[in-house]
Amino acid sequence: MDGGPAITTQHLEPASLEPLVRFMHDQAFSDNPHWRSCHCVFHYLTDEDDGLWATRSGAENEASLRELAGSGGGHWILAYNEGQIVGYVNADLAPALRRYGEWGVEAEPDTGLVACFVVHPAWRRQGIATRLLDAAVTALAARGAKRVDAYVVADPAAHATQDPTEGYEQLAHHGPLAMYLRAGFTLVDRNGPHAHVRLAL
Repeated sequence: MDGGPAITTQHLEPASLEPLVRFMHDQAFSDNPHWRSCHCVFHYLTDEDDGLWATRSGAENEASLRELAGSGGGHWILAYNEGQIVGYVNADLAPALRRYGEWGVEAEPDTGLVACFVVHPAWRRQGIATRLLDAAVTALAARGAKRVDAYVVADPAAHATQDPTEGYEQLAHHGPLAMYLRAGFTLVDRNGPHAHVRLAL
């Protein structure tokens, strides 16, 4: 990106797992500490099979992250600046992200899903999520995806104001609708503040 920070992206590998966990613990959620326990495994789990999400501890979720990363059962892409992690995206083929099925989302096995973005607070609004989205689409295509879907909230700030049970961070972590549209995604469906977008590959 001309004039922007020097950003590289890389798939999560065993050697980068410990730096990622440290980033999650120390930096990623420094402005939102109650999300620190997630460890970006929410979309891989279901309440029925893995216990109610609200009752799971950070240690349990970290263990799930380590198990998924170690077995190749999860897919994350990390963004780096000068060797330091500044963000990541979780994007995988639909069968792996079982939470969507629990929500009633019907996706073909060759559908890629972009689940969530996390960017270091100091690095936001500098195009990091856009770079991660591009990398996620490329990676999902290489893994056989025929389309990439995302389920986003069109205006998280406005919706959080209207529904205080859902905070801004909970609504915004799927990425902004405008970013997807700029990347060539098209609107499949919109229900109130919720939007389903798709990129055909």
